[in-house]
Amino acid sequence: DNTPYLNKDEALLLNNLLKEQIDTLSFENLKVAFITGNFGRTIVSKSDYFKNSILPWIKKKSKPQINLILLTKEEKEKSGGYDVLVLSWVQIYNPKKQYLIIEELNSY
Repeated sequence: DNTPYLNKDEALLLNNLLKEQIDTLSFENLKVAFITGNFGRTIVSKSDYFKNSILPWIKKKSKPQINLILLTKEEKEKSGGYDVLVLSWVQIYNPKKQYLIIEELNSY
C-alpha cells in the first residue's frame, strides 16, 4: 500500500538496513517519507520505493544504498507529521534545501 506508515515487515526490513546508522530507532508507528533522485528532491510512494529502490538489490543479495534523516519537532509539524526521511540512491543531498522537501510533504 502507499500509506506513509510501515507494516511490521517493512519496518523490520528498514530497521535491519539502517541499523548501522541508528540502532535505537524502530520504524514501527513512524510516518516515513521516501526520497530518491540524484539530488534528493523526488518524493516517491512507499510501494514504488520498495519496488524500485530496495527489492531489486535484496533479490541480488546486495545491500541497497539507503540513508536516514530524522526530522526535528519543527520539521515534523511543517511536513504534516512525518517523522523521518529515508533516502535511497541520492548522489548529492543538500541539507540546507531540506525545507523544500518538508514543504512538499505537507501537501503530499
